[in-house]
Amino acid sequence: MSPAEPDLRASDAERERAATALRDHYAAGRITSEELDERTDAAYAARTVGQLRTLLADLPPLPAAPPRPGHDPERERAKRRVLHRAGTWALLSVAMVAIWLATGASGHFWPIWVMLGAGIRLGMVSWSELGPGAAERRRLGRGSSAAPNAAAPRAAADLPAPPPPPAPPALPGEQAQEPPERR
Repeated sequence: MSPAEPDLRASDAERERAATALRDHYAAGRITSEELDERTDAAYAARTVGQLRTLLADLPPLPAAPPRPGHDPERERAKRRVLHRAGTWALLSVAMVAIWLATGASGHFWPIWVMLGAGIRLGMVSWSELGPGAAERRRLGRGSSAAPNAAAPRAAADLPAPPPPPAPPALPGEQAQEPPERR
């Protein structure tokens, strides 16, 4: 019911939104079950946006939907990072098995050691990213759960200048050169 002109034709989605709003008002106790039936039938029979507005005109606007409980965008990003690492592990495992098969597949199944090592690392990173306390570690900027750039190295301008290299030894018959002064 967003169009400003009441004579515009109502869409099925607008009729459904009006009927949903009427059900919500009924659940809040603002209209009776008989009024809900009458207004819902009228909402589905409405041809224009203006007719839908008149059905809701004597009712207050509904509050905005609350945010999803437990939705944490940082955790969603952490899930994507873990999924990315799991995909990398799977590709690495497939590549190792393919190499083992291409070299004759004889003897010990050596790819298991690469897969096991990478799998243990994946488990540790997954625990750090998604396990208990991960949100607190992200907040404090510690561990692999830390936000990128949380522990970024200092800029080169912040680091002290390295000492000048020592002067080469003087050859016989030459005078030793003094190192240039630092500013």
